[in-house]
Amino acid sequence: MNATAMLAAPSASRPAGRHRSLGAYAAGRLGRHLILVLFALYALAPVYLVLLASVRSEADLFSGPLSLPWPIDLSNYARTWNESGFAHYFLNSLIISTGSTVLVLLTAPLAGYAFAKLDLPRKELLFGLFLAGLVVPAPSVIVALYGNLQKLGLLDTRLGVILPQAALLLPFSVFMMRTVMQDVPKELIEAAVVDGASPLSVYFRVVLPVVRPGLMSLALIAFLFSWQEYLLPLVVIQADDLKPLTVGAATLQGRYGVDYGGIAAAGTIAFGPLVVLFLVMQRSFVRGLTAGAVK
Repeated sequence: MNATAMLAAPSASRPAGRHRSLGAYAAGRLGRHLILVLFALYALAPVYLVLLASVRSEADLFSGPLSLPWPIDLSNYARTWNESGFAHYFLNSLIISTGSTVLVLLTAPLAGYAFAKLDLPRKELLFGLFLAGLVVPAPSVIVALYGNLQKLGLLDTRLGVILPQAALLLPFSVFMMRTVMQDVPKELIEAAVVDGASPLSVYFRVVLPVVRPGLMSLALIAFLFSWQEYLLPLVVIQADDLKPLTVGAATLQGRYGVDYGGIAAAGTIAFGPLVVLFLVMQRSFVRGLTAGAVK
């Protein structure tokens, strides 16, 4: 082999190797996308079936359950909303979820700011006590909680659900807000103090605007948790006109039959506001969750 052929051999092999690497990259990317599509179909298939069942009449509910019904029957929604009392259940869920979310937003950011930025004696010990609440399951304290609410006269009241739900959310909320507050530049706080701002002014006028995405994420998480809570309102509330959606949906399952179309419509009514809320707050939610992840 002459010198010219020896010099040409490596250059001829490079394009082939480059083509093989590009092909492997494209195949890997296609495989990842295929896996993601399969997971998306797995997650969306139950939602699709519930939506179809909610717009089908009782007669054709089980005839071709995967096909689109025509004409679309909205009587399940009207019957569920009017006759089954879901308007009251929806209002109760909205009041309870909003109340517990407001309580969490009033307390957790203050605690997170104190643990992240203030020099407090034994604050790490106090923070550890908050974190201990993350490993305590709610069912384990439900009996003691019921006794305390009974002594306070809070059984069969919305407040009897709002206060415990906010308390159950506080450990995670304080942990999250402490992480978010650690991203606030110390120089920004010191500059405000030098300008004569009081501690409360620093918190409300300097710190809160900086951590607004984190607050939006916390509000969404707290609202979602309160909206889908089932065990606590089931134990605390017995009056039918005070029950939230999660408990009120059980009334659609009778002793001798199940109203599948009504249950599907109730599920759509229940998760519809959550989907809208998440889509509206999606950017702030993602920014808030990633706060503190990168230093």
